[in-house]
Amino acid sequence: MTDNRFKSADALARQLADDLAGKMREAIEARGRVCIAVSGGSTPVRFLEELSKRKLDWSKVRITLVDERWVPLDDAASNAALVRRHLLQNEAEQAYFLPLKNAATNPVDGFMECENSLHELMVRLDFAVLGMGNDGHTASWFPGSAALPKCLDEGNAAWCCPVTDEPVDLPRMTLTWGLLSNCRHLYLHFEGDEKNRVYAQAQKEDERQNISAMPIRTVLYQSQVPLSIFRSE
Repeated sequence: MTDNRFKSADALARQLADDLAGKMREAIEARGRVCIAVSGGSTPVRFLEELSKRKLDWSKVRITLVDERWVPLDDAASNAALVRRHLLQNEAEQAYFLPLKNAATNPVDGFMECENSLHELMVRLDFAVLGMGNDGHTASWFPGSAALPKCLDEGNAAWCCPVTDEPVDLPRMTLTWGLLSNCRHLYLHFEGDEKNRVYAQAQKEDERQNISAMPIRTVLYQSQVPLSIFRSE
C-alpha cells in the first residue's frame, strides 16, 4: 500500500489522473485494451475532468461504475450522468461506458442483466478508483446493510450486488469484493479533514477486524491487490 498525500485537491486530482493514465497506457500496450471502474459523488469530479484530458488510446478503454443509485439518467443523483458530464469528454470522448443501471424497475430485477453485461463487456477489471464515506463505507458497502455479507464474500462469484435496505437513501447496484479482489490495481481517493479522521479510525489496531463497522477495512487490510491511497489535507 502506498499513501500519497497532497496539500490541495487540485494537485491530488492531477497526480491521480497522471498515475492512472500511465497504468492504462501500459495495459493497452500489453493487452490491447483496459477496463476501469470509477466512483460517483462530488469528490471525483476534478479527477475525472483531469483524466479526460490525458492522451491515450481511449477507443480501447472500457469504463464502468463502482456503484450506482437506481435512478434515471436525468436524476441529479445519477453517477452515470456525472461520468458522462465530467469524464466522457475531451480525449476520453471515444471511451466505451457501461452503466450499472438498466431498464429494470429496481436493482433486484436488474441484477442478472447487469451481471451478464459486466462479464461480457468488462472481461476483467484492471483498475478501480474507490471513494470513502464518513461512515467508513466504500462502493455501496454500508455498515449494517443486509447486503454486506454478499458484497464482501470473496467466494461469491457475482460481480455486482443489489443494495436495497437502509441506511442507503436510494436502491443501488454495487460491484462486489469478488470482482474487485481480482483487479490489477486499486485506488482509494478522498479529501479533507473529516475523511482523514475516518481513515485514522479505520486504521485503529484493535478494530481492524471489525469489517462490518467500517467496510473500507476490506480494501485497506487485504493482500491480493496493490492499493494506492490518494488523499488531500
